[in-house]
Amino acid sequence: MRTAFTRAVRLTAAAVTATAVALTVAVGPAQADLWQHTDGFEGNPAAVWEFHRSGAGSGAFELGTGTARSGSNNAILTTSTGGWSGVGKLLTVGPRTAGHSTTCGGGFFVRAVSGPAVLNVEVIDPASWTYLALRTVRITDTTWRRHDVASYANGPNQVFVRVSLLGGSGAVRVDDFAFQCTFFRS
Repeated sequence: MRTAFTRAVRLTAAAVTATAVALTVAVGPAQADLWQHTDGFEGNPAAVWEFHRSGAGSGAFELGTGTARSGSNNAILTTSTGGWSGVGKLLTVGPRTAGHSTTCGGGFFVRAVSGPAVLNVEVIDPASWTYLALRTVRITDTTWRRHDVASYANGPNQVFVRVSLLGGSGAVRVDDFAFQCTFFRS
């Protein structure tokens, strides 16, 4: 009786192991790759970043002025009631592979210069100029803080990323942009 029971346990264990191995081989583990792009406005920021504005908005680079969060350079945005200003760049999301789902997101470090400010962190589809992701943030102090946009899935290969200061807000400094995508294959 004991041998029959032991044999049944061994056969059951062997069957469970064989099934687990077969499922692992057939399904395989999920794969993920991570791609990240960072830019702290160093080097020649005017070569890759551009300013957008409406009304009384404006923007400039502060080069070597000691106002950057890290490194030597940052951007500054100003505006008044009825206008807005933003700094952004075209970004090619790399390397994409057919059959992979993609989730992307990112943000900027921003600090108010003197008073409260309202800004948008934006990811835009440059083909249609529509938002893929948007987050509106109210800043109430002069501390550097990272502000991220919500992640989005399966966007285009190129995106335009921008932070925009909305009208009636005080000036803000912008630095240390980071954007990342995760590519999943199951």
